[in-house]
Amino acid sequence: MDLLEIRKELDILDREIVHLFEKRMGLVEDVARFKLDTGKAVLDSKREKEKLQVARSYVEDPKLQESITELFQEMMSMSRRKQIGMLLERGRGFSSGFQKLGCLPFSGKSLVYQGAEGAYSYLAGRIFFQKENMIACTHFQEVLSALEEGRADYAILPMENSTYGMVQDNFDLLAKHPKLYVVQEIEFPVSHCLATLPGESFSDIKRVYSHPQALSQCADFFQKHPEIQGIPSLNTAIAAKNLMETGEKGAGVLCSREAALEYGLLILEENLSKKENSTRFFILGKEAVFSKDAGKLSISFSLPHAVGSLYHILGNFLFNGLTLTMIQSRPVGDGEFSYRFYVDFLGNLEQKEVLNALSCLQEEGVDFRVLGNYPSKEFKR
Repeated sequence: MDLLEIRKELDILDREIVHLFEKRMGLVEDVARFKLDTGKAVLDSKREKEKLQVARSYVEDPKLQESITELFQEMMSMSRRKQIGMLLERGRGFSSGFQKLGCLPFSGKSLVYQGAEGAYSYLAGRIFFQKENMIACTHFQEVLSALEEGRADYAILPMENSTYGMVQDNFDLLAKHPKLYVVQEIEFPVSHCLATLPGESFSDIKRVYSHPQALSQCADFFQKHPEIQGIPSLNTAIAAKNLMETGEKGAGVLCSREAALEYGLLILEENLSKKENSTRFFILGKEAVFSKDAGKLSISFSLPHAVGSLYHILGNFLFNGLTLTMIQSRPVGDGEFSYRFYVDFLGNLEQKEVLNALSCLQEEGVDFRVLGNYPSKEFKR
C-alpha cells in the first residue's frame, strides 16, 4: 500500500475506535448511576488492576503490551473523571469544607512574621496590616505556633523566590500544621542594599551579614569583592538591627532600604541583586475560608510508588482545563524515599472543573489536602 491507502485504512480504524469509545463512555455513565445508588466508591483499584492484566493478555505482539497498559490506564482515568462529574452533579463527591466570604477580615487584625521591622515579611505584611498590629518572631516555627496558640490572627511566610526557588523548610512546616490555611498570596519585590554603621566607608567592610538567600542573590557582588566575607544571619532585618546594637566595626549587612533607615544605618550601595527579584508570601489563618475573588489554589498530596502515578494524577488538570502555576516535591521523611507534592493552579472552589479535579485527586492521591484558595496580589515598590 502507498501512504494514501495506509492513511485511508487508519481513518476507517479511527472512526471505529471513536464509536467504540463513545459506547464505552455510555457504559461508564451506567456504572456511575449504579455507584450513586449503592454508595460505592469511584476508584476500585483491585478492579482496575485486574482489567489491566486482562487487556495485556489480549495483545498478540509483546512489544505492544506497555502501550496497551498506558492506553487502558488513560481510559480508566477518563472513566473515573466522568463518573466523578456525574456524582458531583447529584451533590455527591468532593467537599472542601471551606466557607466562602465576601472579603477577608484583615482590618484591625494582627499578623505575626519572622524577623524584625524592615524585614521583607514585615514589608509585605504591611500591605494589609497596620504597623501596631505586627508581631515579630525569631524563627518560622515560632510564627506558626503564635498563630495556632491565638497570639496572632494571621501569619505570613515567604514560600518562593523568583531567583532562589522554593523556601523548602516553610513547605515542610505547612505539612506539619494541617489546621492552618492559605488565605492570601503576595508577590513582593526584593531589592537588597549594602548598609553599615555611620562613619564607616566601603573600604572598611570585611564582613557582610544577611540571610543565606540574600547572600546567594548577591553572588555577583561577592565575586567582584572576594575580600568581603558573607556571613549567614537569621534574617536581613535582624542582621541590620544586630549591627546597630553591637556597633561592630568593619561589618556591613544586606537588607532592605527600609530596614537600613529603620536602624539608622548608612546605605553604601543599592540594588545589589541586579536581577528582577521577587518573593511569594502566603498569609495563613486558622479558618478554612476563601474570598469571592480567590483565583488560585494550593494543594498537597503524596503518591503510591507506582509506574505513571504522577503522570496520571496530573492528567486531571488537563482534562478539566486547569492551568498549573507551580509543582514542587519534598521528601516525606519516612525513610522510604516517599515524596509530598505541592501544586498551585488557577481556579476557585465554586468552579465545577475545580471540584471535579479535586475529587479525582482525593480519590487517587494519598494524604490529600487543600492548603487554600486565595487571591494573589502583586505589589510594586
